[in-house]
Amino acid sequence: MRGKGKRQRNKGGMRGRGRGRGSKKRRVDIGQQQRPENHNFTAGSALQATNSHGATRNLKSRKVPPSLLQQTEENWSSESEDENPLYQLLSSFGDRKLTNTGQYEDVDEEKEEEDSSIYSENDVDSIENIDLEGKENIIADDEEINDLEDDSDEEDEDIEDEDAKINEAFSTEELTADDYKDPFFKRVNHTMTQEDVEKLKKKANATEMKWPQLGKLKFYTHEENDSHPRIYKEKSLAKLYVRKKVSVRWSELNQKQLESDTPEEMFCPLQREVFSIMNNYNDILFCNRTHVNAEELRNAYCLHVLNHMIKSRQVVLKHNTMLSQDPNLDADLFRDQGLTRPRVLILVPFRDAAYKIVNIFAKLLLPEDQQQFSHRKRFNQDYGDEMLEQTKIKRPVDFESTFAGNIDDHFRLGVAISRKGIRLYTDFYRSDIIIASPLGLRTVLGAEGDKDRDWDFLSSIEVLVIDQADVFLMQNWEHLMHVINHLHLQPRQPHDVDFSRVRMWTLNDWSSYYRQTLILSEVSTPEVNALFNKKCRNFSGRVAVETKHIESICHVTTQLPQVFHKLECNCYSEDAQKRFDFFIKKVLPQYSDAVMARTLIFIPSYFDFVRVRNHFRKNELNFAQICEYTSQPNISRARHHLVKGTRHLLLYTERFHYYHRYKLKGVRHIVFYQLPTYPQFFSELCNMIDNRSTNNFNCSIIYSKFDAQRLAGVVGTERCSRMLSSDKDTHLLVTGT
Repeated sequence: MRGKGKRQRNKGGMRGRGRGRGSKKRRVDIGQQQRPENHNFTAGSALQATNSHGATRNLKSRKVPPSLLQQTEENWSSESEDENPLYQLLSSFGDRKLTNTGQYEDVDEEKEEEDSSIYSENDVDSIENIDLEGKENIIADDEEINDLEDDSDEEDEDIEDEDAKINEAFSTEELTADDYKDPFFKRVNHTMTQEDVEKLKKKANATEMKWPQLGKLKFYTHEENDSHPRIYKEKSLAKLYVRKKVSVRWSELNQKQLESDTPEEMFCPLQREVFSIMNNYNDILFCNRTHVNAEELRNAYCLHVLNHMIKSRQVVLKHNTMLSQDPNLDADLFRDQGLTRPRVLILVPFRDAAYKIVNIFAKLLLPEDQQQFSHRKRFNQDYGDEMLEQTKIKRPVDFESTFAGNIDDHFRLGVAISRKGIRLYTDFYRSDIIIASPLGLRTVLGAEGDKDRDWDFLSSIEVLVIDQADVFLMQNWEHLMHVINHLHLQPRQPHDVDFSRVRMWTLNDWSSYYRQTLILSEVSTPEVNALFNKKCRNFSGRVAVETKHIESICHVTTQLPQVFHKLECNCYSEDAQKRFDFFIKKVLPQYSDAVMARTLIFIPSYFDFVRVRNHFRKNELNFAQICEYTSQPNISRARHHLVKGTRHLLLYTERFHYYHRYKLKGVRHIVFYQLPTYPQFFSELCNMIDNRSTNNFNCSIIYSKFDAQRLAGVVGTERCSRMLSSDKDTHLLVTGT
């Protein structure tokens, strides 16, 4: 909310200014400004075009020029004040009324001006001093203060530019007739009916395809016509409708991913196929992400995100200019916005990933010698490299790649693309792109019953990128689902939105059907598949790429007999109880003898770990434990017991192994309470067995039909199918022979 004659500058994290009152040096951390909760509005199908930035124009006898976007065919008129949707909308705010001429005016102008003035000064000053965690703000140096001042001036200029003229950076490329073949314009101009929405709620038709790099994939769609994605053959980004502003430096950025003998190529083979799906605005589930192709995929979705943003901004700024030049134009023909400004949400697990994404944005948008990067020093300090301590422990390559750089998992960053460059740490409601971790957003979204909550900035997300989804399983999957469940909810505040410019499918609460979701993961799990099947409702269709299993059992070098015990269970809700009973009654007695000492029991779920641990304590079994919450002294003590054999059993969780990847010494027997989420963990643990000192060693695995994806990653797809369909409940496999 703004007071009359005053402009509130929102700098810092989510809300705040560069320099506070009465302070020479101040740095605002990521925070969230509190807003009064005395307004509510409904974004339903009954809402029609209104204008919140001035007098509502007369609906009769307007000049209607050709618009950049295809417009809706719905028209409305009202003869009385009670039937006017504009009156109904404004009356819901409680502080405005509709005049007889179709204009709205303030009910209590003096009171509103007084309240706005108090709010814009006192509340903002208090927000500058306190962030969400209640920590003290860090004092910025002189260089950063200058950056804040320059950024404030730049923001003021951008506001004026957006209200009066086309932004020079986006107006250099005029729209042509070919642009209307662009998937972007086809998407935003697509109109749906209630029948189409009901059809999207039903089961989609699946079509199987096979591409050279992606392999087998399934395309799910509700469309009856042939709208399958195709592999782009074009050699130029311009022919793929990529704006010159981002394409001009693409070759330089992506040079490392290309083969030296194909300099004319703009994509590597994997990028070409993945970008073909992205640029067609289909949802994609890709569970073959590795540390090898991670950079290829990151470059591809960053190109797609920036291309989407520039097209969106170009349309908005062009419409702004047309409306400013001719006030009599019908504003209904210029619907090009959502309820809030952020259009893209990128969820990544660590700050290092956000650091790489922002640097890719800068390299694509700006020349290296002309980059205007607000808060660059602060960004490098907050998100820059924090290398792990050098140790003598040799860990796998995928571990080193995942945990390289800054691995803090609590962050959120607003990014705005401006005429002069890129602005960071912008308020979410002044940002184009939000890069965050699920935990970072969870602290803003809050939980039911919390006093300070805000989710309005997620109401108009058009592109959602979930990179490294498998890592979220090792952090807290509930945080990710909490963020997904708060997408496209009805905002609690209007946030100065011009309803006459809001797209009809947003007002009809159909934004989720126009959202593109990109899910990249290293492994395929029921949680990831459920997210893709239940939360992705893109009307353009969904593409699920078949997972390529590595068959980690082939990497076991130890000569080891492995007994697979099949658990009969027909209901997923009963799986945990039946697995526990089977382990206690059938498996554990086999490892109770003294000759079976030094047995490692691997348990993926922490809840199962607690259940088994409590049973061992109750029965006073001789065991040690290592989990993600175990202190370092207790970890060392448990490992010592395993080496010396003073503890018969060792309970060991998957999450601890994921974050440490220790090579335990003294292991002679392994029991997999459940197969690991990551197939490579199976071979790593089996190779820990020391079979040189004794011939008494074995491995037992418990699995059910609900572990099909985990089992396929270990033994392969074909063998997995045979083991699940077989009438036998025990299978013996011997490796290292």
